[in-house]
Amino acid sequence: MKKFVVRVPATSANLGPGYDCMGLALSMYSEFTFEEAESFSVTGCPEEFQNEDNLVLVAYRKAFGAAGKEPRPVKLSIAADVPVARGLGSSSTCIAAGVLGADVMLGGPFTLEEKLRICTEMEGHPDNAAPALYGGLTASFMEEGKPFVVPFGCDPAWRFVTIIPDYEVHTAEARKAVPREMDISKSVYTTSHALAMAKALETGDERLTGLAARDVLHEPYRKKLIPDYEKLRSLCLEAGAAAFLISGSGSTMLALTKQEDQAESLARTVGKAYPAFQVHVLRACQKGAEVLPA
Repeated sequence: MKKFVVRVPATSANLGPGYDCMGLALSMYSEFTFEEAESFSVTGCPEEFQNEDNLVLVAYRKAFGAAGKEPRPVKLSIAADVPVARGLGSSSTCIAAGVLGADVMLGGPFTLEEKLRICTEMEGHPDNAAPALYGGLTASFMEEGKPFVVPFGCDPAWRFVTIIPDYEVHTAEARKAVPREMDISKSVYTTSHALAMAKALETGDERLTGLAARDVLHEPYRKKLIPDYEKLRSLCLEAGAAAFLISGSGSTMLALTKQEDQAESLARTVGKAYPAFQVHVLRACQKGAEVLPA
């Protein structure tokens, strides 16, 4: 009887100007234990998700379908540190876990590119799926209906002070907040800053990161959905953070610095000011989703 664990990192999409195309894997993880069984079952998550509509099992069955096989029942146990509806890729962790779980149960028929394709078909775009599977910093795009990934290095000295409010911002709501059309000057601004952001994170240039992180496409609209955004941004930048970003569609926010002591001090300051929030000092996770022994 097969039994194994799929470990998937949290992801932060957009990173300021990289709307729907940049993503970064972070050192926070959810683990999914698969065990061959006579029928499907789910434990370790809220009761409302303990059924066959669980997103992990939906992805699992989709991957079996992509292989032309009938899904084999499993007992699924979830230990999720990545919070739901906070902009840290919780849905991508579930989808990636389901696809990797199916790949193991099928004997490993899928390449990494094929796993990304299945995940992207479920997500709609690869900005979170790419770093969840590949790890590290990625840029991704769609061409002729297929996802493509460009991996970037990320300076290991970066620390991401991850501020998770005690309230949600749902992706659908955040998408509605972003205008459907924009002036070409804003398009040029966004493209140029996204290119610079990728280089800044790769080289560890704090000054360039602060400049490149400025966004005009989505953050000015989405910040209105996060009541504490302005106060936290001021607090973090005044404390010396190189940049302050909304993670994905929110409500999580990231303050970036390369100084470990500064990151820890900032985390303590934010935690004291907002005791109901979760605050973590995370690093870039260079490994994507992986299968481990149970």
